[in-house]
Amino acid sequence: MPQGRPSKHKLGERQKRTIIGADLLETEIFRGDVLIQSLSASPRSIGSMYYYDDTGSALFERLCQEDSYYLFEAEEEILAQYTKSIADMTGPVSLVELGAGTAQKTTLLINAYMENHGSTSYTAIDINRSILEKAAENLLSMTPDLNFTGIIGVYQTGLEHAAHVTGQKLLVCLGASVGNMYDDELHRLLHSVSSLFSLGDYFLVGIDLDKSSDILEAAYNNQSAILTNLCVLQHLNWRFDGNFNVFQFRHVAFHNKSLCRMEAHLEAMQAQSVNLKRLGFSFFLEKGEMIRTEIMRKVKLLTFNDIFIKHGLNPVHHWTDSKRRYAVCLFQIVDAP
Repeated sequence: MPQGRPSKHKLGERQKRTIIGADLLETEIFRGDVLIQSLSASPRSIGSMYYYDDTGSALFERLCQEDSYYLFEAEEEILAQYTKSIADMTGPVSLVELGAGTAQKTTLLINAYMENHGSTSYTAIDINRSILEKAAENLLSMTPDLNFTGIIGVYQTGLEHAAHVTGQKLLVCLGASVGNMYDDELHRLLHSVSSLFSLGDYFLVGIDLDKSSDILEAAYNNQSAILTNLCVLQHLNWRFDGNFNVFQFRHVAFHNKSLCRMEAHLEAMQAQSVNLKRLGFSFFLEKGEMIRTEIMRKVKLLTFNDIFIKHGLNPVHHWTDSKRRYAVCLFQIVDAP
């Protein structure tokens, strides 16, 4: 499989399947210095990227099938009903997806564009190479005329590569992934989008809407959510030769109403020392001390739209599921930052 950047072709012009960034060192994605900084902060935290090794990705797919985890079902309902409308609204574009995963729901979008506009290209950005390989196999088995490019990397490096895709683009970020970003992270992402992409390009975003605590807390406290959260510690153990004892932590997820978000934490059930040998870093946890592993924004659309508008991305249209739990929003770049 091709390594590194294609030398004589722009992205979107290579036929069928290309993987870019196979030579990217994982230490550039999972940066130890950033992890040390977050685990040394108050409160302590771990970046949500540590959810998505092979085991974590499989557990997340299982979470999406839980009855209480409505997000997957709600987003899929919207895409099943409105992808043709989205394709009509943007016209022919090259599709670029952030955090693509297995691209299961994106198939609905790809099919709509191919039906409405003919052959298209799809660029998938993800930190997990094996997941990208799986996405390529799934998509090309169903849509053999698709031109597939996988980019291994974080959002910023992926966007830098994807900016060279030919023609007008639709950037896609589904699964409420932008909801996992803190304010500074979201602003950096939107600045990159408006800086690297062209005027007239589109951004399609899935986001969860604010709702009652009982619905939200049920979605993030089922068995699959608990296992997914605890899996973060196992990821740190194998990647950095750590000694986290998973059985000495418990999953805690709650609705932080004042900040309009869910928060997932791991609480130490007893005082303990933790050592990540490959990083030469150790720290002490008191009994009851928590490490925050993820935030999940629950938004009011007008407030959410204002963030995008500040970065030159104007709202074009939004769609909700039948129960108005979730929204898929289409923005367009109308101004440079």
